[in-house]
Amino acid sequence: MNARATVLRRSSGGVTVIVGNAVTFHVLGPLDVYLNDRPVPLGSARQRAVLSTLLLTPGQPVTTEQLTEAVWPGKAPARTAANLHSYVSHLRRVLEPHGPPRQRHHLLRREQGGYVLAGDPESLDAVRFERLLHEGRALSTAGRHQEASRTLREALALWRGGAHPEVSDYTPGAHAAARYEELRLVALESLWEAELASESDVSVPTADLAELSARFPTHERFSLLLMKALHRSGRRAEAIDTYHRTRRTLAEDYGIDPGVELQELFGRILCGEPAVS
Repeated sequence: MNARATVLRRSSGGVTVIVGNAVTFHVLGPLDVYLNDRPVPLGSARQRAVLSTLLLTPGQPVTTEQLTEAVWPGKAPARTAANLHSYVSHLRRVLEPHGPPRQRHHLLRREQGGYVLAGDPESLDAVRFERLLHEGRALSTAGRHQEASRTLREALALWRGGAHPEVSDYTPGAHAAARYEELRLVALESLWEAELASESDVSVPTADLAELSARFPTHERFSLLLMKALHRSGRRAEAIDTYHRTRRTLAEDYGIDPGVELQELFGRILCGEPAVS
């Protein structure tokens, strides 16, 4: 999905809308930028770090000090300001290659508080991911499970890896990566909840759920959904084994017991309930 870079600029007559080239930014994985569907060469690792830092808070000023901390997590060079200016200048040229010379840039510009990357929020994959996640969960709550499943799959298709790897040593970058990883797990949980709710028979596949349950044992929702899917498929013994495996992992690795919801589901399956919802 592409979005057209749109910037609001205040003028004497009010607010002027400037529509530029179609630019998309991809931060859910290694940083990629496309201009009119063509990849943009982003240059060196430090130059990429500058852009990734700006994309942590698009539309908001990022100070020279913040950029310095992100680009040089250790000791910054003596000519920090000059280096940053060079990186920003190159990024401007590749992001707005047809911009008028020696005029104010619309997409990446310098303001009083620092450098600002402005544009349509939907040009950023992380923004689209969150919007689709919220839409999918709302659809599921409304009982529109098949639509929810399609929407959540669209959200997860944007994911190419951990967010903002270019600034993983920068505290805000690390926090953003952790936040989006948690949101990805929420999206996966929501997807499989919608899949189970939308299936009238026992055809929900379990392989992906089994992998998620094994990879993320502390996210008990994956184990719970796997147990439901197995039980609905007539694989009661496997559902019981899933509970015991989860219980052992939680006890041995984390020193905790399964949550109440998981224990209650286990009890219902043991009692031989014909279906669990």
